[in-house]
Amino acid sequence: MSTLTKQSVILGVDDVKISEITQDTSSDLTHASSLDVPGIQRINLSPNFTEKGLKGDGKILDYFIELDTIGFSFDNAKVDLDVLAILEGGTIDTETDGTDQIKHTYTVSTDSTPKYFELEGKTNYTGGAAGDFHFTLFKCRANSVVVEHKTQDYAIVSVTGIAIPRTNDGKIKEYVINKTAQTIA
Repeated sequence: MSTLTKQSVILGVDDVKISEITQDTSSDLTHASSLDVPGIQRINLSPNFTEKGLKGDGKILDYFIELDTIGFSFDNAKVDLDVLAILEGGTIDTETDGTDQIKHTYTVSTDSTPKYFELEGKTNYTGGAAGDFHFTLFKCRANSVVVEHKTQDYAIVSVTGIAIPRTNDGKIKEYVINKTAQTIA
């Protein structure tokens, strides 16, 4: 019988999905269907702490530190209007000519508000120690979405934001090493 290790090398990021949080109360937690963040290139997760030092007699007597939020940022290589509508809170209108959709219009207005969402990502390469590695931020909100257009180069979508604890259970982040590779739900 082999035991699954608690450590692994991790190479790359292979998939990221987000799902809008439609309700987060102490008694209920619901999500919309997950959406793929297409062409994910990079993701960064960075904890933010509340810190307070107590000084007395000319020295540090105690130091309080507590996890506050998780900052995140990611870049992806394809623009997806449904994903942008969650990240920025805009609306999508589809126009048809009776047989086919002829255009999708994504609009952000002054009353558009970024939505809360859950983010889950994974990497498939774990150095043979496991099937895959998953990471989840349970309640996120984007605070910057930049679609960078460059001459003679592909556009890149760059997103930054913050993850806070869920009201339902206080969860903020999770890492999972799976013995057998799992898909993101």
